[in-house]
Amino acid sequence: MKEKILAVLKLLLAILLLPFVIGITAAFWNALSLTPAPIPSTFGWGVVMYLVLHILLYQPAQVFDTGKKMAETAIGFVAPFFKVAGFCIPIFTILTFVIYMTARKVWPQLEEYFGCFVFVAAFALTMHLVMTANALKGKQAGWLKENYFFAIFAIYIINIMIVGAAFNLLTADFYFTDFMKSAGQKAGAIYTASFKQLFEVRAVR
Repeated sequence: MKEKILAVLKLLLAILLLPFVIGITAAFWNALSLTPAPIPSTFGWGVVMYLVLHILLYQPAQVFDTGKKMAETAIGFVAPFFKVAGFCIPIFTILTFVIYMTARKVWPQLEEYFGCFVFVAAFALTMHLVMTANALKGKQAGWLKENYFFAIFAIYIINIMIVGAAFNLLTADFYFTDFMKSAGQKAGAIYTASFKQLFEVRAVR
């Protein structure tokens, strides 16, 4: 009985995270849409192309495992986060941006090909999130899969924040503070609308 109560509480926490998942997704895309072409389109195509690859052709489990081990090694000095680092850090996306930043200092004209790096970064991010979801799904055997939902929502939020911070460094048209503020506002609007709907239904009853 105790386990079932805890499972329900964890599921409720996951549900409470859902509005922020929606809010941060919408805010991220809105902020990305304000950046110069072809950044928004190449990011979108990177997401789509990985999903097509994953569904129809190949699931790069070995690539994901390699990236996971790299992330765990990179942050191994922080013991409490060692086991989750591989899921929370989109290592190949970060490496793509680091390579771009380093190479741009040597070849300034590389900035013209930023869209290509964005495509690769989006492709790698989508791989990381999808493969993380697959990996966690097999590990979380809760009564209501409550641990799975909470973990994947939290990891997704962290990943989008990391990518948002990277874009803030790489382009002058992406403002991280505005992005996070917008995410909070959108999530707050969903919370408010949900509670109003709940109380209105109760009032009618």
